[in-house]
Parts: sequence; structure tokens; C-alpha cells
Amino acid sequence: MDDKNSSIPVYIEALKAKILKIDHKDESLEMSFDPSSDYCHSDGSVIQGGFITTMLDCSMAFLVMQITNFQKTPMSIDINVNFVSSGSPGLTIAKSKVIKLGNSIGFVSAELFQKDNLIATASSSIKLAAFPGIDFIKDNIGKDAKIIK
Repeated sequence: MDDKNSSIPVYIEALKAKILKIDHKDESLEMSFDPSSDYCHSDGSVIQGGFITTMLDCSMAFLVMQITNFQKTPMSIDINVNFVSSGSPGLTIAKSKVIKLGNSIGFVSAELFQKDNLIATASSSIKLAAFPGIDFIKDNIGKDAKIIK
């Protein structure tokens, strides 16, 4: 594994995460995941709720890291997830948005879709921690992202 990939968390690769679009003006991000049946229950047909939560949390976290130019890392204070419908193995799209970022506390939200059907929503309160230099996103899962400034 080369240096660019060495700091990528295993779950990012396992869920085949990829940032599709970063909009600095609207403070929003779109991200895709492609969970296999390994992340499902009910004979591999329904994505387990913890992995849905991971996808939502991941999209909110990566948005905050991008918006703060990788100078802040969000640490979850709470995450509220609403499971709207079941998801199945395959392509999912997370859309996250900043509600408000302060100096040390922030609020973000996300929605997870599959084939244009809403699977789940999330909102999170976050502590903004100073961990500058965590920028594996730019050279890896975000390298092909459409960036709007």
C-alpha cells in the first residue's frame, strides 16, 4: 500500500466510499458508497443500521473537514438517525449539509438515498477538534470530486 492509501480507514475502502461533489458556497457534500451483502442482514438483503449510520456520519465528517480546509476534525457529540426505509446492497448516495459551524461546536445533517429513494436521515452535534493535516481525502476518495467554490 502506498503512502496516499496508508491513512485511509478500512471502512472507507470496504464501503467503497467516494466523494462526488463538494460545494463550499452551499457548504454541502455528495458522497457515494457501495456496500456489499457483507454489510447486510436478512440473508444479505437489508443494510444493517450501523452501516447506514456510518455512511451518514462519514459524509457529515468529511464535509466539515473540507469546509475547514482540514484544520478541524469533527468529533460527534450526538447523532440522531431516522431510518425511513430499508436499503439493499449496492450504490447509495449521501448528501450532507452544514447547519452551523462555530469556533468549537457545529451542527450538520445528512440524507442517504438509494435509487432516489430516501433510506435515512441524520443530524449531528459535533465538537470541532484541532487535528490539522488529516487530508487523505483530497488525494484518494476525493480526487475526482467536483469542487464548487
